Amino acid sequence: VYSRRAVSRLPAGPRNALLTTVRYLRDPFGSLLDAARRYGDPFTWPTFLGKMVVTGDPEGIKTLLSADPEIYEALGADLLAPVLGENNLILLSGERHRAMRKLQNPQFHGERLHAYGRLITGITEEHAGRWPPERPFPIQQTMQAISLDVILQAVLGLSEPATRAAFAEAVRSLVAALKPSFMFIRALRRPMFGLGAWARFQRLRATTLALFGKELAARRARAEPREDILSLMLAGRKEDGGAFDDQELFEQMISLIGAGHETTASALTWALYHVHRDPSVKAALLEELQSLAVPLDPEAVTKLPYLNAVCSEVLRLDPVAPIVGRRLRQGLTLQGYDLHPGVSVGIGIINVHRRADLYPEPELFRPERFLTREYGAFEYLPFGGGSRRCLGAAFALYEMKLVLATVLRLHRLRLVTDVPVRAALRNTTVGPAATIEMARA
Repeated sequence: VYSRRAVSRLPAGPRNALLTTVRYLRDPFGSLLDAARRYGDPFTWPTFLGKMVVTGDPEGIKTLLSADPEIYEALGADLLAPVLGENNLILLSGERHRAMRKLQNPQFHGERLHAYGRLITGITEEHAGRWPPERPFPIQQTMQAISLDVILQAVLGLSEPATRAAFAEAVRSLVAALKPSFMFIRALRRPMFGLGAWARFQRLRATTLALFGKELAARRARAEPREDILSLMLAGRKEDGGAFDDQELFEQMISLIGAGHETTASALTWALYHVHRDPSVKAALLEELQSLAVPLDPEAVTKLPYLNAVCSEVLRLDPVAPIVGRRLRQGLTLQGYDLHPGVSVGIGIINVHRRADLYPEPELFRPERFLTREYGAFEYLPFGGGSRRCLGAAFALYEMKLVLATVLRLHRLRLVTDVPVRAALRNTTVGPAATIEMARA
């Protein structure tokens, strides 16, 4: 609702959308933090999707997340639907969004979540066992292979190695071909005689869809009961009672795979990087892990307090999504500003995560802060919040803990070069800008 005492103008902020976007592409954390320092909170952030009013203040975040979800719609749905698919969960709004979340949500919690524990540890042992004994290796490459394999087996239920390998190659190629340039600039979506980035993405998308359609046809023919997420979606029904067609299932699965694959791998890479840069953190974590029985009990791993603190600090310092946004369908007053329908609002996750009043010396990696204080939903939100909070948040954190515990229990590693690494945009999320190499110690 509007406040009579609020002002209708937008808060101060950068003016040039092109320059702002270029800087964000190069330095997503720094650009948002610098804007808050220069213009205050909230600030207006010009984008190719229009002006966005961004806040990293807990009270402002509370206003946004406590509002009726019906006043919002997915940001950039019209622009991104031709790229990501109009049935992609992140682009849905209203009843379609609620219905899809309701259908998928149980698969990422409770007993279904716990059923994935042995699968995750087994996949981790298999991939980590391939590390060369005498040569450095890029750690993110292994983390991506682990996270993708987990998704292909848990979400798609692909148990046959050859089929899984074909899907893995198709998904890796498709994700690599997804470029922020043509995602946000319609003019770049041109055939270019089949030579451009957009043409390559369309070819790979068609290839992946064909592979996916073949798998769906085989499952429909067998009609055997299965409990992976794809099979449950295949048997599920939309809000109108109809079944999902191949295109809808493909776009939902690509949403889950794309979101879970790259983001979890980045978080795990950051975790291993930070742990191995601080001997005291590494020693404390290894001591806690040594208290566990062999083989690892997944449920015991998830209850370890220091491991949880390490994962929480990784997601605070280097969130995979530094900002999340929504578009207003109705007016809203935010921190003294009347915002009209059509204006976008954003939660600066990196801004609230780097507040010195909440996190003393916020630039430092200090897991202990999560042992001495509990942070509220408007102070710590690595997975977003409200009705659009990341559907796979519990799954991602569960996987993160199990992969870290498995790797650190089985292997002694070291950073090949211990230098600061900044964050950079990787497709639509954020990860390490440089290749982080590790080796067996």
